[in-house]
Amino acid sequence: MQKKLLAIAVGATMVAAPMFAQADVKLKGKIQVEVANIDGGDQLDGSSRYDGVTVQGDNNGMSRWLIDASKDLGNGLKAIGRVAWQINPSNNFDQRNRDQYVGLAGGFGAVVLGRLPTPYKMNGGVKWDPYVATFMQARQAGGMSGSALGHNSFVDDVVAYVMPEIAGINATFAYVGDETGGMNGTWTAGGTGKWGPIEVILAATGADIAGTADEDATNVDQKKIGIRYKGNGLTAAWQYEDVDTSGPINAYGGMPTGFDAGAGKFNFINLGYKFGNTLIAGNYGRFSGETGVADADYGALGVRYFFDKKVSVYGGYATTDVKKINSEPKAGVGQYDRWGAGMRYDF
Repeated sequence: MQKKLLAIAVGATMVAAPMFAQADVKLKGKIQVEVANIDGGDQLDGSSRYDGVTVQGDNNGMSRWLIDASKDLGNGLKAIGRVAWQINPSNNFDQRNRDQYVGLAGGFGAVVLGRLPTPYKMNGGVKWDPYVATFMQARQAGGMSGSALGHNSFVDDVVAYVMPEIAGINATFAYVGDETGGMNGTWTAGGTGKWGPIEVILAATGADIAGTADEDATNVDQKKIGIRYKGNGLTAAWQYEDVDTSGPINAYGGMPTGFDAGAGKFNFINLGYKFGNTLIAGNYGRFSGETGVADADYGALGVRYFFDKKVSVYGGYATTDVKKINSEPKAGVGQYDRWGAGMRYDF
């Protein structure tokens, strides 16, 4: 059935291409496949959680296809919309919803409604990690917070305002408009100031997530700041997060360590240098846990070669070391080593 739907969608796109051009509708996408190996992690019996496990595909969500649409309404006003799906090219066209929204844009900025990434995620965060959505990424690996309110996934029922750029500053303010999903009073905001080669970011999120019969309500309070220099081929960035909750630390997408990070502070550092078509970059991250949760160290070093702006290959090594709590045995802690290579094509 999925194959039939894909064939129909592609066929309809080809037939309707002239009409798309008139209606300002664009079909775009990204395809990424990597082969990675993972070792390590401790079990309670002293054995390794992963022993040379090889994974192929796109397990961290870079591959996607999306439709962007816009319509000039006159007087400087424009209707905008997006429908996007995440896919895994190595897994029988496994498809999940990504950002999907509709809105109005003009001189006042933009107002959008729908399923969106948070401003917390999109200011600094995933944009500052050269290995985001690969086996070397920092989020949920000890370098950045996870969960939809951190640096993973999307949030439903969002109403967001994107301000126009003022003196190099962009900012987005968002609120979860439907509280029936359990995110009572959720708000999130973030901004980036860019002046020449210098970028500064600031973001925060607050939420009261309703509990279940087996789980108490959760208060979420996340704040982050960061600064980045990017010029003359050199990139240097630092990001700091203070969170009272986050997603589990994952050694590899789809392979959680079984360890819930909880409250703590994240430090993330990126250094990179690009010469010609080659980028060499390294990441370092440190999660300092609070009140009974473990610490974690993260590092990654890799190289990426760009055939052009849309086609690249990459490879490298990453590690996450989750510390034991009070030296007590605990499943999911220990060191996780990953190495591998992949290819990405944007179209």
